[in-house]
Amino acid sequence: MKKLLILGSTGFIGKNMYDYFKDKYLVYAPMKIQLDALSEINIYEHLSKNYYDVIINALDIREFNQYYLEHRLRMYTNLERFNNLYGKMIYFGSGAEYARELPINSIVEDEFDRKIPEDTYGFCLHQISKSAMISKNIYNFRLFGIFGKYEIWQKRFISNAICKALYGYPITIRQNTVFDYLFIDDLCKIVEWAIEATPNYHDYNAVSGKKYDLKELADIINTITKNSAPVLIASEGYDKEYTASCGRLMNEIYNYKSEPIEDSIRKMIAWYQQNLDLIDRQKLLYQ
Repeated sequence: MKKLLILGSTGFIGKNMYDYFKDKYLVYAPMKIQLDALSEINIYEHLSKNYYDVIINALDIREFNQYYLEHRLRMYTNLERFNNLYGKMIYFGSGAEYARELPINSIVEDEFDRKIPEDTYGFCLHQISKSAMISKNIYNFRLFGIFGKYEIWQKRFISNAICKALYGYPITIRQNTVFDYLFIDDLCKIVEWAIEATPNYHDYNAVSGKKYDLKELADIINTITKNSAPVLIASEGYDKEYTASCGRLMNEIYNYKSEPIEDSIRKMIAWYQQNLDLIDRQKLLYQ
């Protein structure tokens, strides 16, 4: 049985990865106090004593501040530096690597490095991706719109809309836009493929290949929850699209197909119905 190290297991993606893989592999998911990825010595000492077939790197910085660039780069670099001490590493980049100041419409992996992103977040992940692409055993799955249990419902659109609909509140949208959302369970399946296979590339767009605008998603949520409150959109027109091609994944994963988003939303609704204590009704209205 393969041994996995999951880093960032208290966050949205890491926690879902742990749930999905804990009964499939031998999984170690340490807290920061047990293994600090910001410490080169900690990483070296741990990896030199413990071999892992796969590291799932779901690390991120909770607060975006002046230290974000350094800390995010340092966590990646400390793991990349000792890549001879493990089988492979899988981590999660972002569509922001393609430079969000330019159009990102059904973008393909070959368009990477068309421009250095101007924002700190995009620039940071762009530099990490360049390193991964020339590595022997590091694989980047770029996320565009990802949703699932454990995400921050106050900030993430699908979860926030579900929570509002469950209480009969209007779903609010600052400005409509088109996304390619991927359900977290589908991301776990993609990672499982990458664990078992040897991917041909070191970077992939982790998307469903299906476009939805926010109003469409809000209408789906209202229909399933039978919420009669309106969908309110603050600004007219459409903001920039944020979508990608999944052609590279489709060429390598036999019968690659994401779950219909209606089914994924139903699962999310059922999860929130069982966890209503997580939702602060006042914050739904006034935050």
